[in-house]
Amino acid sequence: EDVVLGVYHVRKVTKEDVEVKFIRSGGAGGQNVNKVNTKADIRLQLDQAEWIPNEVKKQIKKREKNRVNKDGELVVASTKHRTQKKNLEDALSKMQRFIDGAVTSLLPIESNPVKEKRIKKKLKVANEKRLDNKKKHAMKKKERRRKDW
Repeated sequence: EDVVLGVYHVRKVTKEDVEVKFIRSGGAGGQNVNKVNTKADIRLQLDQAEWIPNEVKKQIKKREKNRVNKDGELVVASTKHRTQKKNLEDALSKMQRFIDGAVTSLLPIESNPVKEKRIKKKLKVANEKRLDNKKKHAMKKKERRRKDW
């Protein structure tokens, strides 16, 4: 199940690609939170992930610099749910969003000819207005310079 976005072929991130750890989750939850390790902490070794193109890896490191540690791991955690399984799924989908976002940001933006035409027209009108104001201002100054008084 490869995802083809432009020129980059990036497959979905799976549990086998990442190192998974479950830790005690913080916050509200009463007794359950003190005794069950539900927080999912997943780490993806970016340098070892051959299925991610190098340009995409660079983009991930740039965009998610606060989530990539000094060992080159993309670290994602989830404490949204009360079960390990749901938190793991949530963390994997978060990581997938980061990867997809990096791929999407590398794609060239396709131009819309109608929008381009509208922008060019606005620029032309604005430039004409500027030049017109400039001429009026120059004339005003020229009128004040008359020597026959």
